[in-house]
Amino acid sequence: MYGIIRGNNEISLGITGLGGSSQVYTVSNQGLGCVVSDYSGPEFSSMSKEDLVRCLFAHQVVVENVMREYTVLPVKFGTVLATRDKVHDLLAQGYSQFADALAWIEDKVEVEVAATWDTAQVLREIGQEGDIVRAKEAIASKAGPPVLEDRIHMGQMVKAAMDRRRDIYRERMISLLKPVAVDVQPNALVSDELVMNVAFLIEKAVQEGFDSLVKQLNDLFHDRINFRIIGPLPPYSFATVEVMRPSPEKMEEARQLLRLGQVFSEPEVRKACRRLAAEIHPDRNPGDELAKARLAKLRQASDLLMAYCRGGTGAGGSFLIYIRRLRDEGVPHLRLPQIGAGGADG
Repeated sequence: MYGIIRGNNEISLGITGLGGSSQVYTVSNQGLGCVVSDYSGPEFSSMSKEDLVRCLFAHQVVVENVMREYTVLPVKFGTVLATRDKVHDLLAQGYSQFADALAWIEDKVEVEVAATWDTAQVLREIGQEGDIVRAKEAIASKAGPPVLEDRIHMGQMVKAAMDRRRDIYRERMISLLKPVAVDVQPNALVSDELVMNVAFLIEKAVQEGFDSLVKQLNDLFHDRINFRIIGPLPPYSFATVEVMRPSPEKMEEARQLLRLGQVFSEPEVRKACRRLAAEIHPDRNPGDELAKARLAKLRQASDLLMAYCRGGTGAGGSFLIYIRRLRDEGVPHLRLPQIGAGGADG
């Protein structure tokens, strides 16, 4: 599965799908079409990283080709259904969610803006700031070579100064671009060179004006910051469909992880997730190498239970359907659809 579009007719889209031999076509039900191709390759979970990235790129190419002709609601990469009948069932069960999401993203695109700076230049400038200079002088005045504690303290001061400067710059950048955006989704800053890495959902009609604002930012920061616009893209960061068919054991594991009772609601899931995330967040647990993994597991459990609350098996359906915003999960700034865990039938 690649995406959901509007349409009653089942047609071939003239695009090659994953594997390079199967054509992309639509399976329709109730005025919605699911963009699919037949797939007989290995399970994604067993692929090498290189092969997985190749498939991920092929998936994105299909979605972006479809976007040229249709409003497309992306489906999470790796989602596989066994038969056309199951696709029909999915479209029937998720009709209201899919229709609402398609209406929301109509005539909108995602544009990502990445801003980078010269780290060496920034470090030189920070090294000339008053408190850094005084700290260096204090260390130099001590007898003997600097001790480890002094080196650590100096490194912490430099990092704090760099973070403050980055935050100021990023706030100025977002404040200029945000007024013309429908929604904003920050992405991970995966290197010290990145100052900003943000996805903006914008109306197609304002895309030219948005590009002009980025040029204004480029002029404002002169040669200090380099800006890169990625897009237009489908709304990967704002409305990605996840389809799950978890076992009762997975549901129970998620419920216990969030410390919920046997009966729970979506607001209760959200509240429990926020409370526990605050406890285990890496920022509150420095040095804990497993904190990030625990936070990711908590979010997955929360997504699963919220999908259940929104009308999965509890509403007589066979799927758990969740249309979600992608979170800051450390993915590169060139956003690709996230990788599924074997698909709905996996």
